[in-house]
Amino acid sequence: MRAIFVLWLAAFQVIAFTAEAGTWRDDFEDKITREWEIYNLNRQVEKWWIDKGEAAGQIFERGFMSLWLTGELNWRSYSLSCRAKLVREKNNPASVGLTLYDRGDEDLRYLFFVNFTLGTVSIIKATVDQWFIRTFPFVADIDTWYDLKATVSEDLLEFQVDDQVFVGRDLEPLKSGQAGLVVSNGEARFDNVEVTGDNIKNGGPGRIRPVNQKGKLATTWGRVKKSTGN
Repeated sequence: MRAIFVLWLAAFQVIAFTAEAGTWRDDFEDKITREWEIYNLNRQVEKWWIDKGEAAGQIFERGFMSLWLTGELNWRSYSLSCRAKLVREKNNPASVGLTLYDRGDEDLRYLFFVNFTLGTVSIIKATVDQWFIRTFPFVADIDTWYDLKATVSEDLLEFQVDDQVFVGRDLEPLKSGQAGLVVSNGEARFDNVEVTGDNIKNGGPGRIRPVNQKGKLATTWGRVKKSTGN
């Protein structure tokens, strides 16, 4: 089968947006969650809430992850950034990450994960029939904040964790979709979410922050773990 998903690690890579790009923000200070929705919610095993100005998400059912989505299906060529940490792990692998170009019930999305128990990061293209996955070494500590940023621009994918950048290319890219936060096999916290792109309007419940400030799905995680082959 012809490979359509090519990934590599890059020390320096910049995916720039035009000056006209808009930014949607949420810093979770108002405790309002109406602009967010858990995809394919199972209330018995997962939940998302606001706690002390941070978004909290948890799912403790083995082999599953939970997605908290916002935005529009026509969002494209954008970046999603936030601060994130895993505060509690229940099963392996416990992971925290982002979803971009998420198409919900169409079962199409890009996933960007920090895998705490595996000591890796992953960039994933998830389709109906198959998940295309590549992992890279990255050791992360529980209860430690990390700056995450994922970007999709045409066929380029970029995942930045603090100062380390991982870059890939999808030769048959997805077209557009929502943005979201992800947790698997544990409890995680998120803050200072920003989505920036050419067709995204300025808005959201979050406050504009200084430039120098650091800034539901029932798909089995077992599919990811089994497909890595690493």
